Amino acid sequence: MTKTRPPPPSPAPPVNVVWNIHLTEDEFIERFRPIPNPFEPDASFDFGQGGCLFANFAGELDFLRRRSEGTVWTLTDCDGHLEITDGMHYVNRLGYIVTEIACPPDIFVTVALL
Repeated sequence: MTKTRPPPPSPAPPVNVVWNIHLTEDEFIERFRPIPNPFEPDASFDFGQGGCLFANFAGELDFLRRRSEGTVWTLTDCDGHLEITDGMHYVNRLGYIVTEIACPPDIFVTVALL
């Protein structure tokens, strides 16, 4: 009688590592390059080239939804502390910011504003 060996164990599935990075406002501007809001000439959050804050109104929201993944960020107010985080969020949202450079999918970025 021959004995059969059990199959070798399957390799463990790859682990998706997500990095949480905290940037200053200047580091955020330099690394991701926010773009001005073309719909609202008086938009707030001017990083030096015009106001960058987008609202969730019909025309602006359609524009935001057509952006490449990782290029839309959310400005939030959490207990009086303003913060920019990557992605489109709805809770505590004040508006959105669009950047030229996308946030990589394995990185979660927060930018605390003073």
